[in-house]
Amino acid sequence: MGLHAFRRMLMVGVIAAAAFTGPANAQQDEAETLRSQRLAGEQADGFLGVPPGVALPADARARIDQINIRRRAYYTDLSAKRGASVSEVGGATACMLFRTKVDVGDWYRDEGGAWRQRAAGEEVKLPSFCG
Repeated sequence: MGLHAFRRMLMVGVIAAAAFTGPANAQQDEAETLRSQRLAGEQADGFLGVPPGVALPADARARIDQINIRRRAYYTDLSAKRGASVSEVGGATACMLFRTKVDVGDWYRDEGGAWRQRAAGEEVKLPSFCG
């Protein structure tokens, strides 16, 4: 990633971090509940996913889908305002979420597509584009 792309990703990340305050807190609280129940995990694309082997209740699938719909709408809106792609906004958000919201025992999916469960004393493996 070049310096210009890194700076742009950093700016998008700062803006994305601001998205998870105020009204978006309810969405983030719901995502946190799903993560803590080990029903969902954050992914490197900025969306929630279902870790392998999880027997997902129908209501949890609906909640994950709703969170992802709201995230996509936000990423799309922000990308139009900031001249970034939806994937850049999602990736920048994933960097922030990986750093601040993936707790010990939580699942997350790295940029290579592998699901990992954070162990005690272990850092979250950040995507390469997080800088």
